[in-house]
Amino acid sequence: MEANVVTRKATILKMVKGARLEIVIRNKKISASDEELVQKVMDRFQKEDDDFATESKRLCHWDSVIRDVVWLEANMEESKMIIDRLKSGDESFANDFFYGDDRTGCNISRIRSKILSFIKQTYKVDVSSDEFGNILYAFLWNGGTWSVLDSYSCKSSFFCWLEEIARHELIRYLKDMNIIKVKSERTAGNTRMLGMSVLPETWECVLADTMPDGFHKKLLSDILVKRKTKEAMEVEYGVDAEDLHRLQKRAEADFKDRLIRSNSVYEDLVLRDKCVRREEVSEDFVKDIYSWQEDNSNANPLADVLGVGLDNEELHEKVKDFLYSFPKMLNWTEEERLVWTLRFIENTAPVEVAERIGRRRSWVDTKYSRLNARFNKAVREWWFRNAV
Repeated sequence: MEANVVTRKATILKMVKGARLEIVIRNKKISASDEELVQKVMDRFQKEDDDFATESKRLCHWDSVIRDVVWLEANMEESKMIIDRLKSGDESFANDFFYGDDRTGCNISRIRSKILSFIKQTYKVDVSSDEFGNILYAFLWNGGTWSVLDSYSCKSSFFCWLEEIARHELIRYLKDMNIIKVKSERTAGNTRMLGMSVLPETWECVLADTMPDGFHKKLLSDILVKRKTKEAMEVEYGVDAEDLHRLQKRAEADFKDRLIRSNSVYEDLVLRDKCVRREEVSEDFVKDIYSWQEDNSNANPLADVLGVGLDNEELHEKVKDFLYSFPKMLNWTEEERLVWTLRFIENTAPVEVAERIGRRRSWVDTKYSRLNARFNKAVREWWFRNAV
């Protein structure tokens, strides 16, 4: 038994040294000795079931536990040093930490470049390194309490945790300053079903393609396809009005969640946002609507119809609303409107549009080209009829 313990400790010591090497390679420090780490691992093993079918599975488990123990020790040591020095009011350290450029030093330079690159690519906004440092400093400082740092749990490295915190805070800051507009993703909670305004035949098709057989599908079918009365359904299902309402809401939430996650072409056919989502339309796109004007006037051709005296931002919003609504006057199918809206207004890649509606890329390109020609002709005629 004693020999087994010695052999076990020798194996653990070897694995601890390997894990420590990872720490060193990542430019991190760990002051605990190998023997101290081995003891922490042994203490951990005593609290767990150590029964494995094969030696290979045992060693695999040991490796996982040892790496958890060693990295937790390193993360705790690093984070404690950073948090203690920031909370102590060490101005020199804080200046190096938030504004330093040495990637081997203890500062945010490694995560800063990743976050600013993400903001540039996603929102087309340039944020300077100093401005980013100011924003993150003010957020973590939090009136001198540094209370945000107390939420760090050591489950990941301090900088992995800080990267997520910093990215979210920068986006929030830019959004609050109206520098960027963030389009929220659809969820079961922020959407509503169109219900009886959609034909029963359409609901039957949508439910068949979206919902698996089961209680929720049958309930929605009875309501939306068969159009049974609530009274009849209360008797059939053996429930009162309140319970039926609760069951219906659960079925609708299940349906909406499945439909949204499937990115189905039916989504815009049967769902609407509870609150209007803020869609971002680029300036280049807005200029496209003016391209059919034949003269070289700098005046905006839509201003005569959408509102004289509007500033650029107000007119921009009017144009956006106009473009979403105009195709409804052209007797296009839902699929045609979706294709044109995604390609023309939202500048969605044709491959993504094809995947979303279940068509070939070549079909999308051809359909969009024809729709665009029809749109240009129709909007030109509309303008000449309505312009002052």
